Amino acid sequence: MLSNQNIKIANQLYKRAFHWQIKGDFLQARENYLASIEIFPTVEALVNLGWTYSKEQNFNEAIRQCHKALVLNQNYGMAYSDIGYYFLKSNKIDEAIVWLEEAVLQNDFVGKFFAFFNLGKAYEQKGLWQKAIMMYKKSIILKPGFKLGIKKYSILSSKLN
Repeated sequence: MLSNQNIKIANQLYKRAFHWQIKGDFLQARENYLASIEIFPTVEALVNLGWTYSKEQNFNEAIRQCHKALVLNQNYGMAYSDIGYYFLKSNKIDEAIVWLEEAVLQNDFVGKFFAFFNLGKAYEQKGLWQKAIMMYKKSIILKPGFKLGIKKYSILSSKLN
C-alpha cells in the first residue's frame, strides 16, 4: 500500500532528478527518475525520464517511456508532443506527424507551442509549406516572441512570395 510518506519520497526523488536534468547530468537525473517511478509512477517523471534517454539519442527508449506515461494519462499532451519530436529527430516524418497532430489536439500544456513548431517542421520536410506556415504561425500565437517560430515562419513565407 502506498503511504503519504512514500509519495513524499517519490516527489523528493523527482525534484532531485529534475535538478540534475537542468544541470545536464542525465545519468543522475535518470537514476533519480527511475527511483521515483519505482515508488510512485507519474506522467511527468516518465516523460522526463524519456527526455534523458533522448539526450543520448536513444529515441526508442524515450518513446517507450512516453507510451508508459500515456497508459497513466491518455490526455497528457506533452507525451504526444515528445513522441512526435523523437520521431522527427529519428527522421521518421510520417510517424512524427501522426503524434504531433494528436499533441496539438490536447488541452493546453506547457510547451504546446513546441508541438505546433515541430509539426511545422515535419510538414515543411514533407513539402507541405502552407500547412507548415500555419503551424509556425500557431506556435508564435501561443508563445509571442518565439524566435525559432518567427524565423521559420518568415523564411518559409518569403519563399512562397
